[in-house]
Amino acid sequence: MIESHNHTVQETERERFPRQRRFDSAVQRSRADIKENVGVAAQQGIPRDDTCREKGSPCKTNRTDLEKMVPPLAAVKDATVVVVVSKANVLQAIYFQDNSMKRTFERFPEVLLMDVTYKWDTLRLPTFLLLVIDGNGESELVCMWFVQSEERETIKQLLHIFKQKNPAAERIQTVMCSGKSNQGEVISEVLPHSKPITCLFHTLRTFQTDITTDKLQVTVGQRNLLLEILHNMCYAASAEEYDLLYHQLLDTNAQRAIDYFHRQWHGSRGQWVESFKHEGETYLTSTVKRVELLSQQLQARLGKPADSASLAEGLLRALGGLRAESEGRDGQQQLRSPPAESSPVAAAYWELLTGYAFARVCRELEEAEWVSFLSAGPERARPACRRRALLTGTGGCQCAFRTAMKLPCRHLLALRRLRGHELYDPTLCSPRWSRQHCQRDQPPPALLLPESEPVPAQPPAAAPPSLGEQTPAVAATAAQQERYSQAYRLSQKLSLLAAGCPAEEFDSCLAVMTTVTNIWARGGQVQVTEINVTRPGEDKPPTPENMPSEVNNTNQN
Repeated sequence: MIESHNHTVQETERERFPRQRRFDSAVQRSRADIKENVGVAAQQGIPRDDTCREKGSPCKTNRTDLEKMVPPLAAVKDATVVVVVSKANVLQAIYFQDNSMKRTFERFPEVLLMDVTYKWDTLRLPTFLLLVIDGNGESELVCMWFVQSEERETIKQLLHIFKQKNPAAERIQTVMCSGKSNQGEVISEVLPHSKPITCLFHTLRTFQTDITTDKLQVTVGQRNLLLEILHNMCYAASAEEYDLLYHQLLDTNAQRAIDYFHRQWHGSRGQWVESFKHEGETYLTSTVKRVELLSQQLQARLGKPADSASLAEGLLRALGGLRAESEGRDGQQQLRSPPAESSPVAAAYWELLTGYAFARVCRELEEAEWVSFLSAGPERARPACRRRALLTGTGGCQCAFRTAMKLPCRHLLALRRLRGHELYDPTLCSPRWSRQHCQRDQPPPALLLPESEPVPAQPPAAAPPSLGEQTPAVAATAAQQERYSQAYRLSQKLSLLAAGCPAEEFDSCLAVMTTVTNIWARGGQVQVTEINVTRPGEDKPPTPENMPSEVNNTNQN
């Protein structure tokens, strides 16, 4: 037996170990005193500081110092950093929002997703991520809250700050949250014009946790029946289906379960039942999975921060990289050509909508051919629907797709075809899905590689050169934007051809491209003359695509 340690123990590591509670030497002399003190300790219970926060998880101490995060966040240009302190002047939370987040929220404020994440490795720092969905279907971060605890008053105060700093908060239609700590009540209090809805995944998980044999005094069979009824309630497609399931719950005669349902869920059914959720703008989003995916991406880029200051700096770098990748994908969407063999109606919607919205509308155009009506009047009709009764007009519909997406649905398109109306109508689409709205205040697309090759991250401010060495105006006319797109696609193909030419000819190709660029920058004109060149080992001249060219400069003064 070797009683000496064969490794060193750091003092910082030693402080994390729980201290063993011992009786002093005076108490240890008497067994009676020991028994008496043990009984008192058992009645008082174990102090909370010595227990784990979650069952089955290792004990971790929140050693995050929020004050160290303020300088890196405040150093961001045009960023809004608000420090929330308690009455005892103790730092409770940090509010952070940069200029890009403000602009994004100003353009797409209708649906706000909010959830808390703890995925910062050893730092136990609850961080609220607030997201919106842009016109391309991308998740965009619009605000971050770093909090010491998830207390109701802290969240309420941060929501008030968010509402004060963002005038577009008045246009929020729906707030998606996880439902923890009465978040729905806080949202309804601070943003009374918006509708809070609960994440479907968290709702089902709460049912699994609360509906148990011990808590409700039911048998295993009754518990399975209750869970099945509640699960079907979450996916109810209409109010009639919900009422039918509600009466099935009452017929179980499980009084504890019925009281629990009335107390916790029945009054707020508009927040967690799918049919009631999508009565407003939700873009068919039922969970906060987007927030979880973003936190995973940030964690993968962040690594293992040593302290809170390193966490703030790493988050800023990670957000910059994700933002550049998102802009690259947006630029690639703008350069895509319309689908081949598309109908005139689909082509018109392609020119109007983004790629994400067009894919949704294109599917509705295909399904509109199979829609039948139970009854059809001059302006109203009742389409045949299996799960709920719908009322459709030439300008609107009660289906979930129309109310949640604000795009033309299959029922509306089928009725317009039946009445001889034009299927293409820009007023049927929300302006947020238009290409013009998504391109506003956006930089020109950065240089992209083919889809088979990885797309490198480009800084947001990067732009291709133009005449006079000036960046093209963002608010260009539609004709100028079309000419720019055509020229950009051609220049991209030219770059790929130059990169694939033999190594001994690359310098000459690059010199030709440089000469043309310099001449156009000076305002001159260029004439291209083809030269036939036969390489050694070739019986015939190369194809025109691989031929070098001679540039003749003709300046006009």
